[in-house]
Amino acid sequence: MDENFKIKALLLVGPTGAGKTPLGRVLEERGFQGARVHHFDFGEELRKIASNQTKVNQEVVDLVNSILAEGRLLTPEEYFIFLETLDEFIKRRGYKEGEFIALNGFPRDLKQAEFIEGHLDIVCVINLSVTFDVLYYRLKHDPAGDRKGRIDDTPQLVAKKLAWFFERNIPLIDYYKRKGAKVLEVVVDKEDTGETLYQKLLSLLK
Repeated sequence: MDENFKIKALLLVGPTGAGKTPLGRVLEERGFQGARVHHFDFGEELRKIASNQTKVNQEVVDLVNSILAEGRLLTPEEYFIFLETLDEFIKRRGYKEGEFIALNGFPRDLKQAEFIEGHLDIVCVINLSVTFDVLYYRLKHDPAGDRKGRIDDTPQLVAKKLAWFFERNIPLIDYYKRKGAKVLEVVVDKEDTGETLYQKLLSLLK
């Protein structure tokens, strides 16, 4: 990635099951404020690495498998995985200046947010706000159809990710507000799909 060029990004924030991936996919299809969007689902990219669908070396494959099995966040020593994966994604997609990257799954805490500042310009945070009862319904019934075959969706790992979300992700919203990013809160209901979340987002932008 060119160190002198900051890529414009949208950050999707929300606990696992809130609908970040379905919304990201629709943003990629429809765009954001007239610009093209590339949905970078970091979790999906990690699962590709874990299942040997990429060209990374076996040491990284083993590391990613351990990260997914433990359901944990990347440590600073592992941030290179994000940068290398994003760089490959940008080249594959043919990203052009003026377009957006929709970040889904990174950054997830303040250290990660500070790390990406030299590479990405977060101009808008889309916060998927969801209550616990709605969230557990969505995790059980998968209304948006994006959770089939997830190796990191065991009840134990989901509980761990939810705990981390409320401890570490929520401070990101205030962090980016202070940085001057637009913050949009999309309230998530039980049966919301990517399309309905996108329509809610559009209503906030009017």
